[in-house]
Amino acid sequence: MADISAQMVKQLRDMTGVGMMDCKKALVESNGDMDSAVEILRKSGMAKAAKKVDRESKDGRIEATVSPDRKIGAMVMLSAETDFVAKNDEFILLAKKLAELTLKNPVNSTDELINLNIDDSTVNDVIIALVAKIGENIKPKKVARFKIEKEGVIYNYIHPGNKIGVMVEIAADSPDATGNEKVIALAKEIAMQIAFSKPVAIDSDEVSKDVIETEKKLYTEQAKEQGKPERAIEKIVEGRLKKFLKESCLLNQEYIRDGDLTIEQLVKNVSDEIATDLKIKNFARFEIGIS
Repeated sequence: MADISAQMVKQLRDMTGVGMMDCKKALVESNGDMDSAVEILRKSGMAKAAKKVDRESKDGRIEATVSPDRKIGAMVMLSAETDFVAKNDEFILLAKKLAELTLKNPVNSTDELINLNIDDSTVNDVIIALVAKIGENIKPKKVARFKIEKEGVIYNYIHPGNKIGVMVEIAADSPDATGNEKVIALAKEIAMQIAFSKPVAIDSDEVSKDVIETEKKLYTEQAKEQGKPERAIEKIVEGRLKKFLKESCLLNQEYIRDGDLTIEQLVKNVSDEIATDLKIKNFARFEIGIS
C-alpha cells in the first residue's frame, strides 16, 4: 500500500474542496493515485448528493439580471437548507451564473435550466458537485425570463438580503419609451410596490376562477362561524371579495408612496407625461420560504 502523506491529502483537498478525511480515504482506496482518487471522490460526491435532493430547502438566494437595452430580463431562486450556505461565496456565484445563463437562453422552467451547459459541464452536474462539497441540498427552485416583444422596459428589483426579488415588464406603444428615464423610474416604483404588497395578479381579470371560488368559500364559512344571518351572508361575501381584489390586484392597489393614487392611476400619469401608452404586461415575485 502506498504511503499517503499529509501533503498528498492537502493537494487532493485543494483540487476537490472535499474534507481531509474523505480525501485520505480516497487516496488509500486508489493506492496513492491522484487521478483515481479524484474520480472516487467525484463518484462518491454524486452518490451523497443524490441522497440529499429530497431534503427540504427552506432558505436560499434570489439573483436577477437584465440586458443593457432592458429588453430581456431573468430571475432565479436558488434554494439551500440553511442561511449559512445561502451566504456561501460559491453558492452566491452559482446563483449569479444561473441568472446570467437564463438571460442568454430561452428558459421556461428549472428542468430546462439544469440541463443547460455551464463551465464545461451541465448545471445539474455543477450543482451535484457543490452539494457534495457543501453538504446541503441545493437546487434551482424558481426561474423567470421576460422578453419585450416590441417596445418597453424590464426592471429587476432585489430587496436587500436577496430573499425577495421582483421582475416587472412594462410594454409601450413608442420606441422612445424604451430608454426613457421616467419609464424606467416607473418600472422601479412598480417593482418595489410588488415586493411590498404581494399582488396575485395585475388586474381582476387575471385572477383565476379557482382563486375566486376559494376566497368565496372562505368568506362564507367565516360569516357562518361569526353567526351572521343567512340573508346577509351573500352581501358580506361580496364585500370581502371586493376588498380582496382591491388589495390583491396590482392595478387596484394604493401606491405605497401616495395613498391617494392607485397603481393604475400612477401608470396613467406617467403615460400622459410622456405621451405614450404604458401597460404593466407581466411580473414575477419570488420570496425565499414561499412556494
